Amino acid sequence: MKTLRTLLMGLVLWGAGGAETGQDRATVPLFVAGTAISGPVEALGEVPVTIERADLAFGPLYLCAGANAGDLCETARFEWLDSVVVDTTEPEPVLIGHLTGVTGTVRSWMYDLGISSQLTRLEPFVLNAASELGGTSFVLEGVADVDGIEIPFVASVPVQQTDDTELGVPVVRKSTSEVFQRDVSDEESGLLVRFDPTTWVQGIDFRSLITNEVCAQDSPVTVCDGVVERTCEAGSEVSSRDCDELGQVCLRGQGCAQQLIIESDSQAHRSLRNALLSGVRPSFSWDQVP
Repeated sequence: MKTLRTLLMGLVLWGAGGAETGQDRATVPLFVAGTAISGPVEALGEVPVTIERADLAFGPLYLCAGANAGDLCETARFEWLDSVVVDTTEPEPVLIGHLTGVTGTVRSWMYDLGISSQLTRLEPFVLNAASELGGTSFVLEGVADVDGIEIPFVASVPVQQTDDTELGVPVVRKSTSEVFQRDVSDEESGLLVRFDPTTWVQGIDFRSLITNEVCAQDSPVTVCDGVVERTCEAGSEVSSRDCDELGQVCLRGQGCAQQLIIESDSQAHRSLRNALLSGVRPSFSWDQVP
């Protein structure tokens, strides 16, 4: 299969050299924006979450002539091959570059999140935006409130091709149920891609991290009883400490901690990755650019 870059170059040359096609070379200003967050977001179990940081590595982006993006996108009309870190809590549009290609109808889109698969190498390529975020696609920081117990948290989520996806194809694609169509001219004022981070945290289960346990015969060495960490031995408590007095939180399976670091094998991490890949999509607007 040809690469999108090769296909696009062919289309550009074809559009420039074949008057009968009615296609012209064009550039379209590309803007990105986030969404203003007025207050806490509700996660699983009616847990309010305050988002303090939600930085996303975005790009490259491709617009396709066909209705189905992915490996069937053999008539890609426009592309933006760069990447940028988007503060998805900032609602003001920012110009990040220009889509380049040929005029005509686009019906689907696809993009990567700062980590791009290449046909010429087995390992995905980390672009500049992901490098700025420590080699990851998304960094989320905030505080969850479970019945008055505050859990500061941080997550770093890479989103990239896996063994069961095709090399060279961006990971996030328009679904068949989404409506996206534009007859792109050479006089477009721009395309705005707007992200909403509030939807990404809604599936995280913070409530399961706070427990009210005491030492029992089958208890692990460390249990949490609200904000109290209890150390157990042979079913009996041998010591305890108040995490709250230390300015910390007592986390299930961990004990007193300054913050929850969302690990790659956790429910929270899987939920975030799934939300970025196939959850609520960003909006694509042609008529709402500055």
